[in-house]
Amino acid sequence: MVIYMSRCAAKATYKHASRPRGFTLSASTSPPPPPKGSPSDLDRVRVISLDITGTLLAFSAPVAETYAAAAVWAGLANPPTTAELDAAFKVGYKRALELAPCFGAASGHGSRAWWRTCVGEVLQACGRDNYSTDEMDRYFRRLYQAFGTPSAYTVLDDAIPFLDWALANGYVLGVTTNTPARTVDTVLPMVGLHDYFQWFACSGEIGVEKPNAAIYAQALDQARFWATQGQNLDAADVLHVGDHFAADFCGARAFGMQSLLLDRSSNPRVENYSDWITAPEYPGRSHEDIQASTVRSLAEVRARLEQGKVM
Repeated sequence: MVIYMSRCAAKATYKHASRPRGFTLSASTSPPPPPKGSPSDLDRVRVISLDITGTLLAFSAPVAETYAAAAVWAGLANPPTTAELDAAFKVGYKRALELAPCFGAASGHGSRAWWRTCVGEVLQACGRDNYSTDEMDRYFRRLYQAFGTPSAYTVLDDAIPFLDWALANGYVLGVTTNTPARTVDTVLPMVGLHDYFQWFACSGEIGVEKPNAAIYAQALDQARFWATQGQNLDAADVLHVGDHFAADFCGARAFGMQSLLLDRSSNPRVENYSDWITAPEYPGRSHEDIQASTVRSLAEVRARLEQGKVM
């Protein structure tokens, strides 16, 4: 399962959703050009870093539906409904990350054990905390298997055309992701995307999550191995693209990378369960800069790279 969270610290102030509060991008007008002094300089980009969930992949069915179907399959008494689970999942997911950040990586726990804790917290959040160990075993195994199959994921329509174009044009590609290691080691190969990437910065292995600068530093270090060819690679030579305002857009900018915010809000398959994350500040941050740096598809990312500028 590959829903992401963007901070390891259990004690944090959360205030931003996947798009900044009060930010709107009109469908009928083009974004304004970047303000003077904008850090964007896309003609120097040699490496592209991509988020996974919500950027390249989405769940084939809503998470709450999968949880509800597994409860029925497992024969749980008074199984929770999709509506109950829709609200409870976010509560349980957040609670599990507070107990063991980074899907357990920060505390040395395996991600499978972390997900079992998460499932227990979700059930507790919808008032179903009295199931036996055998019932929980049946339920959890069904869920864990469900999210370990190719049918659980959908590659978003613009992903493969963009990745094909980027490789054909000499960009080095990698992922910077707030996911368990199973996402990069199992899910990406299952859906046929792993061969596009040379490097993988994964919070479930590193023990820190976006927008923490340490995960972007790890991404840059890995990218340098593949991209330098005897030359230096600076953070500004890397473009990070993701659908989360705080974790992806602001996190990458604060580290010194270039970034574009991928607005997937019109796609009902893209769910955001980490809307409490604090967005770090970055030089030149403004409403105008955010508008100018927002795209609605990976095809638009390609267009901007071809133009060598934000707009």
